[in-house]
Amino acid sequence: MIAPGALALFGASGRTGRVVLAEALRRGWPVRALVRDALRLRPTPGLELTVGDARDSGAIDSTLRPSVDTPAVRAVLCALGMHDFSVPATDFSDSVRAIVAGMRRQGVRRLVLVASGAALDHPQGGYRGEHDPPEVLRHVIAEHLRNHRTLNQAGEEWGLQWTLMCPLNLVDDIPAGHARRAFERLPEGSGETGMPDLALAMCDLLDDTAAIGQRVGIVSIRPGATEAKSS
Repeated sequence: MIAPGALALFGASGRTGRVVLAEALRRGWPVRALVRDALRLRPTPGLELTVGDARDSGAIDSTLRPSVDTPAVRAVLCALGMHDFSVPATDFSDSVRAIVAGMRRQGVRRLVLVASGAALDHPQGGYRGEHDPPEVLRHVIAEHLRNHRTLNQAGEEWGLQWTLMCPLNLVDDIPAGHARRAFERLPEGSGETGMPDLALAMCDLLDDTAAIGQRVGIVSIRPGATEAKSS
């Protein structure tokens, strides 16, 4: 099990990150989170904040190092995303590379990161996101693919124990407990993923050795909905 006080979270103040944070705290895991603005998160028992940029090595090291109140971090959850989908940018993938480098410096190997279904393989070869991606998502898909390559490289070079979550359209109105997930493919069921289901899966998979080095397709079935197959 993940040791108490040993979970770091990047992207805690974002739409997905807040749900992941709530799930981790619900499980009784004290969380150390790196945020740009501490005012975006209310003071909460079990939550320790570091203020800074996820591309800054000093801020990352401060988040991962032991503190007076918590022991060394043993695992990392990352719910970062792209700030502006409309323009090409690498702030997301730059942050992931910096976090991975910081994990290596601090001796932390376990990482669960959010991407999208676009980072899964396509039946015709390459990534799903390389086959006619929606124009509005083209730039963020490029970042997800860069991140998968970063994880693969770190796994091969120094043993990063990564898991990449690959949801579809993220929604907040499907309650937890309606997910289907599969390694290295999209399960059948729907074209959307509930954020509560994603948060549950991320926390569950931290202790699952079978998930190391795997991309995880995850979809949610709306209660009472007629199921449709994912393409």
